[in-house]
Order: sequence, then C-alpha cells, then structure tokens
Amino acid sequence: MACDAEWGSRMNVVHVTDSAARLALLEARVAAEWRMLSYATKPWVRPRQRGATRLHDVVIIGGGQSGLVLSTALRRHGVPDVVVLDRAAADAEGVWENFARMRELRSPKDITGAECGLPSLCIQSWYEAKHGRAAWDAIERVPREDWAAFLRWYRRAVDAPVRNGVTVRDIVPEADAVTLHLDVEGRAESLLARSVVLATGMEGGGAWRVPETIAGSLPAHRYNHTSDPIDIAALAGKRIGVLGAGAAGFDLSVAALGMGAARVEMHMRRAQLPIVDLAREFEIAGLLEHFPEAPDALKWSFSAHARRSSQSPPIRAFAEATSYANFRIIPASPWLAAREEAGEIAVETPRGRFTYDHLIAATGAVVEMEARPELRSLAPRVLRWADRFTPPPEDPAPERARMPYLQRTYQFAPRDPDDAGVERIFAFNALAGLSMGPMAALSISGHRFGVPRLVRGITGLLWREQQQDFLAELSAYAVPAVEVPPHVQAMLSLAGD
Repeated sequence: MACDAEWGSRMNVVHVTDSAARLALLEARVAAEWRMLSYATKPWVRPRQRGATRLHDVVIIGGGQSGLVLSTALRRHGVPDVVVLDRAAADAEGVWENFARMRELRSPKDITGAECGLPSLCIQSWYEAKHGRAAWDAIERVPREDWAAFLRWYRRAVDAPVRNGVTVRDIVPEADAVTLHLDVEGRAESLLARSVVLATGMEGGGAWRVPETIAGSLPAHRYNHTSDPIDIAALAGKRIGVLGAGAAGFDLSVAALGMGAARVEMHMRRAQLPIVDLAREFEIAGLLEHFPEAPDALKWSFSAHARRSSQSPPIRAFAEATSYANFRIIPASPWLAAREEAGEIAVETPRGRFTYDHLIAATGAVVEMEARPELRSLAPRVLRWADRFTPPPEDPAPERARMPYLQRTYQFAPRDPDDAGVERIFAFNALAGLSMGPMAALSISGHRFGVPRLVRGITGLLWREQQQDFLAELSAYAVPAVEVPPHVQAMLSLAGD
C-alpha cells in the first residue's frame, strides 16, 4: 500500500475508541510529518507590489480537491502567499455533496497524490482513524460521503488558505500581473496575482449541456441536467426518461428508483453499452507522467480513441440500477424531438415514441472557453490547437481544435507571442485534457503526477522573475554560521599580520 498500514497501531490510534480523538491525533501527526519533511520548504519568493498593492504569488480559483492539494504542494515548495477562491460556502466546495449522487468513488481506494509526501494526509490514514483498519480492509472504493468528509478534514489539517463566497467575474492577464475581478457577497472587488490557476473541474472548462432537443422544446420544470440540484423525492411515482448512459445517468437512475419512481428508461445513442473500464487502463506511470511530452499527432489520436471507446458504467450503480424490474436501457435511441402532449412528455427516437413525466439530461458538459463568462478577456488571447495542429481529414473534430494548446506545465500559451501575460495563467481543469492527458486534472489519479508538474510550472515562473537578483542577494548575505570565540579571533588576527 502507498500509505503505512501499521501507522495507526504505532501511534496507538486504534486504541482510542472515539473517532474524533483519533482524528485529532492524526491531525497532530500531520503537523509532525510536516516538520519532519521540511527540507527546502523555507519561503523563497520575494514579495512584489504594484504601487501600494501586494501581488499575491498564486491565486487558485476553485477550492475543491484540486485546489486544496495544489495549495498544499505549493506551500511545501516554499511559496507562502497562496490564496484559494471558491464561490461556495465553507465545506460545500466541489461536487461531492451538491450534485454528485454516487454511493462510492469511481477510483480504487489506494490511489494517492493528495498527501503531498505526508503519509498521514492520505485517505487511508484518515479512513482508518475514522472507521478502523477492518473497515478500510472491507471496502473496495471510498464512499462518496466519506471522501467529502476527508476533504473537509484535509482543509483543516493543512490550514488551507481558502476564501469562500467569492465569485470570479473576469480574469485579465497583463505583462507583470493578472487582475481578477471578483464578486464577494454582492460587492465588487479586485485583487492582483503573479500567477493564476483554474482548478474548476469539468464545469470550469465550459458549461453543462442540455441538448436543444430538450431545452428548446420544453418548459424548464419538465427536465433537469444531472448537475442540477434535483429534488429526488419529487420523482416518486413518475415515469423518468434519462438521456445518456454515463456514470451520472446511472447515479441519477439509482436515486430515482430508490425514491420510488414508477419507471426509469435510459436512452443511449450507441448500439452497444460500453463495458470496458478504460480509465483504469490509463492509470500507469508512463502515461500519467509523460503524456504531456507526446507528439501532437499522438495526443490527437489518443483523444479520438478515448472518445470513441467511451467509459463503462460504474460497477455498483450499474448493478443497482439493473436490479430494478422497472428500469431498462434502450440502445440506439438518440432523442430526435421532445414535446408536451396532454400533460405528458413525448420523446421521438429512431426506435419509436416514448412518454414520460420528467426528463433527465445526463449529457455532461461542453468544453469550450467561450462558454465561461470569467474567461471572456482571456479566451481571445489563448493559443488553440487549431493554431498549431492540422487534424487528419478523417478526424477534423473542430470542437477539439478549439481547445487551448497548453505548454507542458499546464500553462496557457499566447496567440500573440508578445502577449506575456497569458503565460501567467494555468489550466488545471477540463481545458487541460487534450494537451495534458485524459487524467490530467479531473481525476483523483491525476494529482500524483499532475500536481508536481503544475508546481514546477508555477515556481519556474516565479523563480525566473527573481533569478537575476539571486547572485546579488547571495553576495550580500552575511549572517554568521558560527560564533568565533576571542582566542580564535586572536589567532586569526595574528595570521592576518
């Protein structure tokens, strides 16, 4: 195991019956490990100002799992002035207790990366302190609610510098800084940063998508996207049509069936249900570490293959959904039209007409910078794949060609080579997928390899801005390492004579 399986017994955590006390001991152990592994973590970034205004070293937009892990890694690399902004209230960041409905994570329980080199910060250490070693041994995947609780504890354990209730309205890169225009509980504010990271997940790369077939034909109360805050209890007794056979569609189906939906029918455009768990095959060190250096043609082909292959449904949700007699999957049935008729919803498909009381769009998100209002100033200035790569005739994929062409440390590249400010911004969200790999930022498994790469990019930018001063500062350094006693001073004086 990546975490120390015997840590709990050595620290006597397993002999403390109260889980809160065990977690307090674990938190103390995190602090001790932080000190033990403190080599080269001394702050080194020289403060900079514009007039009387301090420029923050790094501003991270998004206080979910990626923002927390990245802020911890940066401080472990001697970057002290890190600010994390999140629009949600404290402990409500991310998707885990909002619209995520899975019972357990998709990833295997032993995936690591969030701990930043501190064994006591990993999920196994937390889970054993909370529930005991036997409970850890009994699970294959971490329950979703436990992962949410772990992230809340993680934030406290590392004292993450998160500002909640802050919405970023615009990001304006300049040659020497980035200006962020904010809405803080209805008040307009701005702050300056030397570098900015978009750690905003899938939604932060574009927008959740409801097909026009649905949104353009039905009133809003007759359908939802899986990312909406849905009153699941209100689906009891109703006939539910789900468009899309991905993970979110199965999670919603299970929730609706469990609440007593009369019938749930899942429509998919494919003729066959994907049954290969391709994501697990991606989780090899060679690919996760070195994909960003791959030739552009290979990245393009890899992305095309991943899209064609799709992903199998989550094991537990699939088993639960298919255990209900009133659930069925209807392949090769894309929705051609939807309309209200006599109080119900009629859906037309190549396989006939279906009627429902409510529709669910399990259709994911479109990845497109122009769909994000906070990226309106940045988007026109960013280099795209279409600017650097000519797709093969058999796979033109114009939507992929509009993706940003990132540098190898998640750094945006400018469309105009003289536009230096663009390189101050990094995409650790859905915008990174084509350039950095399929697990680049959205998956927990991306942290172990992606966060160190991103940290190198950020610290490299900060270092280059002060490297010319380093020799002068080193030459001026005159703090004595030893105290010379008087008799030795006398010897040295005689030697000088």
